[in-house]
Amino acid sequence: MKTVYITTMMVLAVCMLLFPLMAAAPNVQGESSQVLSENVLQNNTEISTVKVKLSKSGEIKEFSLEDYIFGVVAAEMPALYENEALKAQAVAAYTYFLKKNQSNTDKEYDITDDFTVDQAFIMPEDAREKWASGADEYENKIRSAVKSVLYKKITCSGEIISAVYHAVSGGKTENASDVWGGEYSYLVSVDSSWDKLSDNYLSSASFTAEELKAKLSSVAEIGDISANCFSNITRTAAGSISKISVSGKEVSGSSVRLALGLKSSDFDVAFLDGKYTFTVRGYGHGIGMSQHGANYLAMQGKTYEEILRHYYTGCAIE
Repeated sequence: MKTVYITTMMVLAVCMLLFPLMAAAPNVQGESSQVLSENVLQNNTEISTVKVKLSKSGEIKEFSLEDYIFGVVAAEMPALYENEALKAQAVAAYTYFLKKNQSNTDKEYDITDDFTVDQAFIMPEDAREKWASGADEYENKIRSAVKSVLYKKITCSGEIISAVYHAVSGGKTENASDVWGGEYSYLVSVDSSWDKLSDNYLSSASFTAEELKAKLSSVAEIGDISANCFSNITRTAAGSISKISVSGKEVSGSSVRLALGLKSSDFDVAFLDGKYTFTVRGYGHGIGMSQHGANYLAMQGKTYEEILRHYYTGCAIE
């Protein structure tokens, strides 16, 4: 009994010594969870709503961030695309919004739904109407993709990038400096040869002499239409026309593209039977992420992070 008593007292003494140390030691798991919760809370309260100026009505409407990103993805990318492609689009859309929002602090709205100046956006109810019988399936699919990457953004050297994107490249994406001027270390030409598999890779448009003259009036004064109306063509490394002479006046390939409504600036032109026929490769400005390319890479098993890192050189996903 004496031995048991002595042993019991020794155990109690050790416990009394250890208990204060255990009470004072940090709960590593609890502390990490608390920090994580605070970070998530901070991210979620950073931007919770988005004020969108609707181009048709001029009205400014407020949406939750999730509904806004959903509306962009639904408007910008086919719902049939792979999940990882949809995730990549959602991250690019959020990153693009953050960058644009930085320059709109003096405005009553955060961004517009005009794809010619910002990025496209569709109201959830309009998206469902567009999808008709597939509305439930497509909405659930896109919402799931958006939720899984909400608040993920693309940065380069710690700075939010201008995450521009386009539908289909001409086989390579463009150096932004070749098209827009300036230097963007993350918007450089990368391989996207799989875009040639897209149904939207090739397109064509034909114009009579008078149609061409009228459409190009904002670009250059055209006298007599001839087979040599276009000359001195200069192309970018990726193949788009950077400079072209129209009736002797040098203009940008993008200005001709916009005036004629061509799908891209990567085109050839031929004069036959009194008509000018333009053969066009790709769809969009060709800079940043190719949406068709993103879907192709997703089909090959690439994750959304791998897709984004391919098209935005040297960038990180945070």
